[in-house]
Amino acid sequence: MKNITAETGERTLYIRITKPDNDVLTKSSSNTFPYENRELVYSIKKYIEYNGEEQAVTVYWDVEEYLYAGTYRVDIFADGTLIGSQSFSLN
Repeated sequence: MKNITAETGERTLYIRITKPDNDVLTKSSSNTFPYENRELVYSIKKYIEYNGEEQAVTVYWDVEEYLYAGTYRVDIFADGTLIGSQSFSLN
């Protein structure tokens, strides 16, 4: 389905992966983006070319630390807006 309200073009997606203790998985504490008058740390930054249509986007996180059991949360931001969120559990 075509989105007639959003402009097409390059977009930057910021993905935050939050651990059960609410710390964000990140490669650097300087990996930040502006959101609601503050700076948030992100896990992954992905550039996409938005064409007005729904599209699949794949990202990968290289695990470099031990991931504890518990509930993790993934939040996706674009254009200063939270556009998606999902939780998952590791046993």
